[in-house]
Amino acid sequence: MEAVVNLLVENLTELLYKNFQLISDIKDDVKKLLRYVNGFKSFLKEYRKIRTKNDIVKQLMKDIMDVVYRSENLIDQYVVDAKVHGLLDIPTKKNIATKIKDILQEIKVIQEKTEYQKVIENIVLPRDHTFSLPQKVPRVEEEYVVGFNEEAKRIINRLREGPNYGVISVFGMPGLGKTTLANKVFKSEEIEYHFMYRVWIYVSQSYKKRDLYLQILKKLQQPYDYDTNVSEEELASKIKQVLGPVKYFFVLDDVWCEDAFNDIQDAFPKSKGSRVLVTTREEKVATIVNSLGEPHRLKFLEHKESWELLEKKVFREERCPDDLKEYGEEIARKCDGLPLAVVIIAGILLGKSKTRLEWRNVANSFSDFLRINLDSYETLIQLSYDHLPDDLKCCFLYLGAFPNGNHIPAAKLMQLWIAEGFIEEEGVLTMEVIACEKLCSLVSRNLVMTTQRKSNGQIKTCRVHDMLLQFCKKEAKGEGLFNEINEINVRNQQDVCRRLSVHCPFKEFISSKRDPEHVRSLLCFASNRVEMPPEIIQALRKAFPLLRVLHFAPDESVIFTRCHRDFSRLFHLRYIAISTTLKVLPTEIGNLQNLQTLIVRTTENTLKIKGDIWSMSRLRHFQTNSSAELPSPSSPKTKDDPFPNQNLQTLSKVSPLSCTAAALAKAPNLKKLGVRGTLAKLLETDKKSGSSLFKNLREFKLLENLKLLNDGEELQHLPQKYEFPVNLTKLTLSKTSLHWSELAVLGTLEKLEILKLLEHAAVGECWEPIIGGFLCLQVLHIERTDLRYWKASNKHFPGLKSLVLRHCEKLEEIPHVLADIRNLQEIDLNHTKKAIKSAQNILKRKQQKQDPTEKCTRRFKLTIYPPLDPSQQS
Repeated sequence: MEAVVNLLVENLTELLYKNFQLISDIKDDVKKLLRYVNGFKSFLKEYRKIRTKNDIVKQLMKDIMDVVYRSENLIDQYVVDAKVHGLLDIPTKKNIATKIKDILQEIKVIQEKTEYQKVIENIVLPRDHTFSLPQKVPRVEEEYVVGFNEEAKRIINRLREGPNYGVISVFGMPGLGKTTLANKVFKSEEIEYHFMYRVWIYVSQSYKKRDLYLQILKKLQQPYDYDTNVSEEELASKIKQVLGPVKYFFVLDDVWCEDAFNDIQDAFPKSKGSRVLVTTREEKVATIVNSLGEPHRLKFLEHKESWELLEKKVFREERCPDDLKEYGEEIARKCDGLPLAVVIIAGILLGKSKTRLEWRNVANSFSDFLRINLDSYETLIQLSYDHLPDDLKCCFLYLGAFPNGNHIPAAKLMQLWIAEGFIEEEGVLTMEVIACEKLCSLVSRNLVMTTQRKSNGQIKTCRVHDMLLQFCKKEAKGEGLFNEINEINVRNQQDVCRRLSVHCPFKEFISSKRDPEHVRSLLCFASNRVEMPPEIIQALRKAFPLLRVLHFAPDESVIFTRCHRDFSRLFHLRYIAISTTLKVLPTEIGNLQNLQTLIVRTTENTLKIKGDIWSMSRLRHFQTNSSAELPSPSSPKTKDDPFPNQNLQTLSKVSPLSCTAAALAKAPNLKKLGVRGTLAKLLETDKKSGSSLFKNLREFKLLENLKLLNDGEELQHLPQKYEFPVNLTKLTLSKTSLHWSELAVLGTLEKLEILKLLEHAAVGECWEPIIGGFLCLQVLHIERTDLRYWKASNKHFPGLKSLVLRHCEKLEEIPHVLADIRNLQEIDLNHTKKAIKSAQNILKRKQQKQDPTEKCTRRFKLTIYPPLDPSQQS
């Protein structure tokens, strides 16, 4: 809701200060509308805090959003009409002015209501109308605990080791079984006989310190009928007195914040050998409170364990009949290792007859059954959702727009968040940095799973478990955030959501007779391939004239065969991701002045951009898989003209000849640059200027990531050190065919942390780096090379953390001295068979050097693909 208001404020502000010529006759009305809409921000902020169920206030909220949406539609449509038709006639302007005045009057009526003033002034509403969560202690499931035996053993051993007081934390996403694991540990004989006192306390999100102290005294079999005059300090003192110097074991279940833990721990004497086990959904909390080793991240069930749990839940002590086992295992596999999903689906199967037909229906319609039966378990997920800060809630729910099991590229997700208005600038931080922090926060809260990380440790792809995905879809629809369009509801005429996630054939969707003028975002995940002829593109513009986001999944399911001029009339577009057969993007693409992200996937090797992207001052990211030929920038009108692309951060991939000084000077804040084509042209010395195009890159003070992908003749050398960008931290070379000795200059780059040498980037049988080079290198990735002998010492790569070797079939061995690099944490071998033995020797040496007493020591990891036979494993 706040995002909609923010976008409207932004649009009104831009109208007033940048496009004032469009509104010359209604300027005063627009100013007043801006002032009134800005006033709604305070109301929305306070409304979120109190989460009221007061019917009058809820209706007030609906009235506010209705008037905001109508204001946005009116202003956005006015801008489109003015840009398409030029100056509007007087009757049209008068009509617009009348509508704005009507809206202003409605806003005035809303803001004068008593309930509106109470919310603004943060006056507490009657208790019986405020939102509250049930404070029931969750029942710990005791029977059929599956998949936790090894984890329980590890935790029990940690609890019994060491003489001093300590805390161990267990964390994981909702429904993963944190409480079940803690209960298994709590009731084990080893724990029962090891500690004098064992106490289980359920903390919850809305705990009260006094009540928890009274709970503890009760479970310690102490009188707890203290009157209200007894202070919390006196209660804490009583607990310390009872526990005394003996060894005790406390489980603090469902801790939401550090303060809650500290409040309870204040009552614990730090007796030798005493232990506290904390369960939490929050990785941050787990890390802060943990004092013994590392926090315990709860794993998902293996497929075998999921099936075992499902079988026991459905058949108790009996075995599953053979004729049902095929579908039973398929159902278990679809639970994605989440115990809660297994429990829910087992409950469904218990209500079905045990026939192949019934079980096949459940297996084939797994998501539908899970969604229908989610209600009784929704409180578990709702707790985590309600605990999110307001600005994270829409970011989390937005993930539900993606298909089940989809691995979502993190960069695109964050670009979409920005385009949707979910991310606001904060001080000097870019919106991308803020978006990254929000995604990491969702991961640390165990609501989003990281499925792949970049070589620098940042999130590359992520996904949401199906249980949470169903929650996101349902909650997002209820909040009006987005709606999913599928083959069942594609003809629904009543859809009023402003964001649509399309999961049906696109032609069927675009031809459906709906009223779509309100739609601002279209995310298409159609599975069948369809080409977009000009008439469909024209229909798209007419059907959705106010689109801000147009995202087609990158599986080439929807192909643009032409760029119809109507496409460039979608003036409000902020984000475009399309697949195409085009060789040229026409001049009209430059009309999209609000565009922030432009992603074009083409079947052609080159893509000529005719539109003046340098004048698109909001453009932040331009990405294509081909070699883009950028237009020459137009000359500035005056000497003092500012750079039009202060926001531009990504250009990838562009042709070498596009890297001119004049062009790159238009993007002074560039952080990521990909160059594809004949790279020799990038290094050639220009006769007139006496320098190469590559030297232009050294002017980029913020450039961190550089990709050089060669499609032409092999390179003879690399530029000199002083020609590289000074803050370069990541460099990728592909098909450059440089001799290994030419890489010496890369070893002198002080800030280089990640080096990727792909597709015969370097050639030759022997590589012997110079001593003292690559001092800051943390990741070295070598792929497809004829390298046989690699001579190195621990002085060559003193900071190396990760070594990836793929398709290096000729490499005889990895230098054994790499085992002496203290920071080396992993070696990943993929189709690099000859070097396996040397990698195993490094693994042995690292294990021998491992200090078991050192806290938070990360174990060395060796990955080999294809996997070895058991007889080959060391």
